[in-house]
Amino acid sequence: MKLLLENWRQYLSEQMEEPITTLRIFDFDETIAHTDSETRVWEPGNSRANKPDEVLTNQEEFEKYMQKRARIEGIVNFDPIEGLIAKGYDIDLEDFKIVKNPEEITIVTDILREFPHDSKTYVMTARRGGALGPILDYINKIGIDPSKVRSIATQGESKGAVIANMIGQKIMPDGKSNIHRIEYYEDSDKNIQDVKNSICENPALDEIKPEDFELIIYKVIKAENEYRLEPQTC
Repeated sequence: MKLLLENWRQYLSEQMEEPITTLRIFDFDETIAHTDSETRVWEPGNSRANKPDEVLTNQEEFEKYMQKRARIEGIVNFDPIEGLIAKGYDIDLEDFKIVKNPEEITIVTDILREFPHDSKTYVMTARRGGALGPILDYINKIGIDPSKVRSIATQGESKGAVIANMIGQKIMPDGKSNIHRIEYYEDSDKNIQDVKNSICENPALDEIKPEDFELIIYKVIKAENEYRLEPQTC
C-alpha cells in the first residue's frame, strides 16, 4: 500500500506540472509479456511440507480459482487474497516478485514504444509493489526507455478505481477533466469489466468528462501461438 501511495503522489505531481489529454495504460502479465509465473496454493489443513493443492499457471486459472474460493468462503472484496489468507489459505506469490522467463508480446510492446505528444504512459500491474523494479528492468531490456513509463502497482485492488481517480485529478477552467482519451491494454476479463464499471457507469465522473471523452480498451487475446487486440468501448 505504501508503494501504491508513492506512485499515486508521483502521478499527482506530474499532473500539476503539465496537463495532458491522453492516458495510455498497460497491464503487464499476459499483456506486455508472458511469463512462467505460477501461484501455488495450500488450502486450510494443508502445509508447505506437502504438495500444494493448486498450482495456477495463468491469469484465467488464477481468477477462476480465487473467485470460486471467495464465493465458498463468503469473501466479497475485489481482491480476495488477504481474506483467503485470513481463512487459512497459504498463497505463494513469490514468482510475481520477479519477471520469470519473459516472452515479449510484440503486438503490445510495439505500441508501448510510441510516446505520443500530450500523453502519459503507465504500466499498471496488479502485482505487489516489489515487482515494479523487475518490470521496469525488463522494459529497459527490450529497448523501451523506462524513464518515459510511469509504473503503478495496485496490489490487487481495483484498477478501475485508480483510473477513475486519475480522471478527476486535473480539472480545467471549463470544469472538465484534462483527460479526453484513455487507452487501456489488458488481458483479464475481470479487470476489463472493473474498468468499464468504474469509468463508463460512474455518475461521479459524468459531470467532469469532456464531451469528446473516450475510453478504448484493447483486450489482449492469445489464439494458438499468436496474439491479437480486440478493441472495446463503453
